[in-house]
Amino acid sequence: MSPLRSLLPASLFARVLLTLLLTFGSFALITFVTVVYYALFPVVQRSTADLAAFMELSARTLVQLPADMRSEYRFKLLNDYQLWLRTEDEPPANLRHYFFPYVLRLSQALSERTGAQVQMQSNVIDGKRWFWADLATSQGQVWAGFPRDRINTKPLEGLFIISTLALLLLVVTASVLARRITSPLTRMAHAAEEVAKGRSPEPLPETGPRELANLARQFNETSQQVRELLADRTVLLAGISHDLRTPLTRLRLALEMLPRQTDPALKARMERDIEEMNAQISQAVELGSTLGAGERHSLDIGRLVNEVVGARPRIVWEPVRHCIQAVNALALRRILGNLIENALRYSQAPVEVRLDCNHRAAVIFVLDRGPGIPEGDREAVFRPFYRLEGSRNRRTGGSGLGLAVARQLAVANDMEIHLSSRVGGGTVASVRLPPKEQTPEQHDSGGDAASAAPTAAAPPPASGPVARAPTGQRTTARTHDAADS
Repeated sequence: MSPLRSLLPASLFARVLLTLLLTFGSFALITFVTVVYYALFPVVQRSTADLAAFMELSARTLVQLPADMRSEYRFKLLNDYQLWLRTEDEPPANLRHYFFPYVLRLSQALSERTGAQVQMQSNVIDGKRWFWADLATSQGQVWAGFPRDRINTKPLEGLFIISTLALLLLVVTASVLARRITSPLTRMAHAAEEVAKGRSPEPLPETGPRELANLARQFNETSQQVRELLADRTVLLAGISHDLRTPLTRLRLALEMLPRQTDPALKARMERDIEEMNAQISQAVELGSTLGAGERHSLDIGRLVNEVVGARPRIVWEPVRHCIQAVNALALRRILGNLIENALRYSQAPVEVRLDCNHRAAVIFVLDRGPGIPEGDREAVFRPFYRLEGSRNRRTGGSGLGLAVARQLAVANDMEIHLSSRVGGGTVASVRLPPKEQTPEQHDSGGDAASAAPTAAAPPPASGPVARAPTGQRTTARTHDAADS
């Protein structure tokens, strides 16, 4: 990536705004320079040439007048034309250089007219700034001066006002234009996220410029097609389930009616095959059913995890109290249950379950000591029917639907599931719950056991061990760190 490209802003709105500012800013700058050079500069040249001629002529006239008329002449010039002539006997005091564009051009005009180098200087008399030029005449030097307000121009102030207004207009105009372009795209991006989470967003308004209106129309049609495809998938899987379970029931009935002398081992194997087919059909229907977002209620996550863990063997779980979060309890139960089942299936060692409630979003960890998941397959395992173990034996690899169901539920309910390697071998599966600021403050009033934690006056979320663990569970004194050591 080039250094120039790395300086570009990341958002489309900022890039469009920057492009418009640079374009209109360049145009405004070129316009300003053109006006100054072709309009203002000739006027200044003519004005300074006229003033230089008037000053030089007044100085020569003063020294040619009789002595008794000079005072009246000087008085008339000062009152009528704001030009003060002083002879070399009374030069101005406290002269110094003062930057002023008009005076610089006037010095050049005087130098061209008199044939000698003239450098104007400035001083302050009675609180008013004056500009003076030393003019040589046939009878000595004459100081010609005029006050600052005789020019009656304020170029720096005018430049500041023009620049400020131009910049303000540029920013406002560019912001409005950029927002009109990017707002429909932002709404479309949010709607696409909703579709990706399995939700049905409101149709986008098909208004605005023709291209954006067409894009919104195509998106609405595509979103409708996705909803119809999902509905068709659910109906199809439900129909297959109904059609397959009928012959399965007949097979089960026929199996029960077999003669008594039938080989018991053969009969048991057939029963296992029927149960396996029934379980696969159930998981397929679960995947195809509506796994959308459910209502969230404030509940104690530690108690919910405690109920999911139950009395299962080979699970190390340290109960935690007062970890209040607003979640979809049913979805979290199914997600956590699937992760624990996977960990128990692939690991012969104890499986650890931890809860970290010390941050804005609580995180549940399921850690096993199984063979681990290669980094390249950590996203693929969330696809339906994808299995790392290729034998297709359920006792060694499952059906390949557990993680797919967990991911779909997590996405629909603003949770995040991540898989990573565990130090020393194994896998760490983490479930990050929705941040507290982004979850609706709904309080459970039903009879769900996991939502029995206080809601109206819930204490601040904190984590801490309890003295007694449920029967059949092993507890440890480890801290609930995000990473295993």
